[in-house]
Amino acid sequence: MKKLGRRVHLVGIGGEGMAGLATLLLQSGYEVSGSDLRSSDRLLALGAAGAEVYTGHSAAHLPPGTTDVVYSAAVPNENPEVEAARARGLLLWPRLPALGSIMDSRRFVAVVGTHGKTTTATWTAHLLRSLIGPVGHYLGGEVPGLPPAQLGTDPLFVAEVDESDGRFTCLQADVALLTAVDSDHLETYGSVAGLRAAFRGFLLRAGEAVLCVDDPGAASLLSVRGDAFTYGLSHEARLRAVRPEPKGGKITFGLRLDGRREGEVELPAPGIHNVQNALGALAVGLVVGVPLRDMVDALRRAPRPRRRLEVLEENGYLVVDDYAHHPREVAAGLAALRTGWPDRRIVAVFQPHRYTRTARLVKEFGTALADADDVMVTEVYPAFEPAVAGVSGRQVADAVTTNGGRALFRPTLDETWEAVTQTVQPGDLVVCFGAGDIWRLSHRISQALFFGG
Repeated sequence: MKKLGRRVHLVGIGGEGMAGLATLLLQSGYEVSGSDLRSSDRLLALGAAGAEVYTGHSAAHLPPGTTDVVYSAAVPNENPEVEAARARGLLLWPRLPALGSIMDSRRFVAVVGTHGKTTTATWTAHLLRSLIGPVGHYLGGEVPGLPPAQLGTDPLFVAEVDESDGRFTCLQADVALLTAVDSDHLETYGSVAGLRAAFRGFLLRAGEAVLCVDDPGAASLLSVRGDAFTYGLSHEARLRAVRPEPKGGKITFGLRLDGRREGEVELPAPGIHNVQNALGALAVGLVVGVPLRDMVDALRRAPRPRRRLEVLEENGYLVVDDYAHHPREVAAGLAALRTGWPDRRIVAVFQPHRYTRTARLVKEFGTALADADDVMVTEVYPAFEPAVAGVSGRQVADAVTTNGGRALFRPTLDETWEAVTQTVQPGDLVVCFGAGDIWRLSHRISQALFFGG
């Protein structure tokens, strides 16, 4: 495998995944520079940590002596720094291959799948750090009390590995945990079969495999990894949750390993999907040799990633912010809120993410969102995609109505804010779903309701 040279420049260094990679490079002793379109807290923090950072993109930002250039998926081919790197004959790296280059001396635990990666990877890192020591990690979200990336000194390293651009297939994991295989990122893979084939190849190269058998797509890959450690609520799972009981923002469940009772788990997060995420983290711990009873105790103190059913305000109103941007994730979130707070009326605000995903899954979004009592849908957040003629958030709102729900289409966040203020009632639960900038609205709502607005 190719190795990074000693001076690495990152184009798009302020992005979540790129900033985490820059942190790992700095902690590994590399000289690091990078640029991003605009200044941010991440950029300032990387500068304070020793990186040479620039705002804006320019060939002049590529320092003399640079050996390698890493670019994010959001960076176009005609980026002036990428073009300058080509002209100078420098090695160009996508983000994940660059990560793999510095992981080849570690026991690499990779958390992959179309749903649940961030929470599962966070809880895996929490358990291993709590019970083994300075295990390294690389996460795709912000977690209170846990830096997004840390090199660590233990041989174990836990990484959330994104499948969206297909480049995860270049990595080889010592332990691969697969949460789910669902219809997403088909602009990259062409079909669900293509997506499944990518995960199949990844699992085949892994030393050990861990699979969620509750998910049909993941369970189908037992045909190629019959030795996989399985988890879920299914009777077929080796590590199994039984009798889940929701309690507001928590859930408890019984735990069984190979049919034996192993006590009760209290999880500081709501929803069956979080039970599955916790089981995945516990399963990895068992595979690497951590005692189950110790992990059950540590799980009570597990941190929750931000924007994963994050409660922003509770003062009569309940305001929740969530990253869900796929119908299955939205449905799981609404189910968790319904069971955790059964007496609340739910007002759901949804910002569709990417035109391609919206066009392909509009009916499924309508079905999922119809479980809320009132729904507001914004215009699509493009996430670097060009607009697609005829694709709009209005189609999602219409699909909600077709499924018997009540929905309004309000293109902008300001217009959506006005609709929320006219709809929300004391005692309501307001949840904002989406992977774009919908978090701005959820925070605005929480602040207004806190002050009685």
